[in-house]
Amino acid sequence: MSVEIPYAKRYIYNLDESILESLRTLYFDSITFEQKTEKEFLQRRKDEIEDAKAQSITDTLENKPMIVQPKPRNTGLIVSTLTNLKLSKTKEDDGDDDTKSKEKEEKENGNLNEENYESTLSFMTTKSPMILFNSALLSTTETGKCFGVYKTVINAIDSPNFDPLAALKSTSFGSSNPMPKDPIESGISAIFMLSSGHFAGAIISHLPHSTKGNKGTTTELQLQSVRLLAHKTFHRYTTRRKQGGSQSAMDDAKGKANSAGSTLRRYNEQALGKDVETLMDEWKPLIDQCSSIFIRGSGKGGKNARGTGLIVRDGKDPKAIIKTGDKRVKMIPFATKRPTTMELKRAWCELSYLKVIDVPSIEKGEVEKRRKREEMMKKSKDEKSEDEKDSEEVNLTNELIALLKKSKAPALLSFMKKNKGKFEVNSKLQPEEAYRLTPTALHYASRKGYAFMVQILLVQLHADPTVVSAIGKTAYEVAGDVETRYSFRVARGILGEECGIEWKETHIGRSMSKDEAAEAKAASKKEEETREEEERQKLKEEHDSVVESFKSAESSREGRGKVLGGPGVVRVTEEQKLSGLSEMQRMKVLREQRFRAIEARLKKQQEK
Repeated sequence: MSVEIPYAKRYIYNLDESILESLRTLYFDSITFEQKTEKEFLQRRKDEIEDAKAQSITDTLENKPMIVQPKPRNTGLIVSTLTNLKLSKTKEDDGDDDTKSKEKEEKENGNLNEENYESTLSFMTTKSPMILFNSALLSTTETGKCFGVYKTVINAIDSPNFDPLAALKSTSFGSSNPMPKDPIESGISAIFMLSSGHFAGAIISHLPHSTKGNKGTTTELQLQSVRLLAHKTFHRYTTRRKQGGSQSAMDDAKGKANSAGSTLRRYNEQALGKDVETLMDEWKPLIDQCSSIFIRGSGKGGKNARGTGLIVRDGKDPKAIIKTGDKRVKMIPFATKRPTTMELKRAWCELSYLKVIDVPSIEKGEVEKRRKREEMMKKSKDEKSEDEKDSEEVNLTNELIALLKKSKAPALLSFMKKNKGKFEVNSKLQPEEAYRLTPTALHYASRKGYAFMVQILLVQLHADPTVVSAIGKTAYEVAGDVETRYSFRVARGILGEECGIEWKETHIGRSMSKDEAAEAKAASKKEEETREEEERQKLKEEHDSVVESFKSAESSREGRGKVLGGPGVVRVTEEQKLSGLSEMQRMKVLREQRFRAIEARLKKQQEK
């Protein structure tokens, strides 16, 4: 059965001498959280100090200011790395070749990658915001328990020059230096909370009240012992009910609202700022004497306690009492409830007493888990890179298509030059399934009838006309019109037969000069016009013949006094059908009739 250690003996500003002397700092492996001995830590710290010295020497050699920084996480190979860097620097000065430098760089990178799986020893890796201490007092009363103090209370940093136990001892008064009975001389701290328009602040003396003779539970007595030199709470309506968020945050996100409620909330935010400002002015003499200032807040008031807000202000602000960069300012490292005087006391008790907690559990499989996690992340990164590459190719295809449609030759040439290495003239358009019939820029321009761009692609960008589509067609074979085919033949004439292209595989006809192509196009156009004129004349003759026959039939019917087809039946002539149509509509109807007649004649010829 465990024996509870009284809370008064665990008060960090006046620790019991027996507890203080029994404490031993705990060190843990940064990956598995295995407990390590002080000897192991000192050996590792010795290496870190040597690393810092090596860094100083390197900086001196390079004529840089000597800066000895705390050791970062996972630096087990810093000595070898610095040595390699130093040797690399010397060899470069001696004229070492680029090949050796690259090999050295790859080797160094490999070492650093392996380092990701190496652990370090530190008092900071505790799975919690606390630094842990072993104690003989706990080993006899509790199994697997240890003392913990919040890192922020003793200003802990992950540095080989920082000793947590020494920092804790310097915080506490001892038997040789008893705590003064004066509430100010014993030391004071400030604590502020701000949330949703609720503010609570207090100046707390490190000298607790005596609770001897008081009634209540241990927790209640602990709260009663907190000595408040000054405290203040107030509330302003600044938050939208049931919706959360301050009015200023809502204005920044969605624009300024004009409702009565929003106007009131804006006014109250300003009033809250003035209230805090006034309070800070009143408490300035006490705040200036505080050894620590703990802050917990949200929004402008405190998520970034070192930033500009209602409590901490920029040093240039003449009204600033607690200034940005003040080393006394610390965030409360645990969740708190609505700001009240009682909550301030509860937070102070949490911060100012040694906690008895469980020693972190060992995770021996963490190394393998981390390795697998790294592999999965690398695989995911590779897949993401592939997706990004595909997306980039699609974007380049879309840009190319736009240039082809607009027939912008200079822009096309600039595009190809700019994206050389990423997108070539014979590259397949993406996504491939959408361009099965036109896999290249030349195929696309040919099928769409962009004759001028076909010539630019062939002559200036040297597109390959032998490339075939998914159905085995070359760019020439998918040409959309005669003019585009002429462009292929002109390009063949410009490039010549000895340019290295297998012209037979392209199925492009014999080469032509520009003049020949122009004459051929003119002749083709003239022939088309002649053919259309002949068809138009023939159609007119057929039309006149039909009209004349209808007129003759009408005359004969009028002579007999009745219409053919029976009594009461009125026959509409072809002329009457066309009389109500415009000229364009008439020509369209007649053209359809002509095509049907031609089809009928062809059918008869085939039957014979």
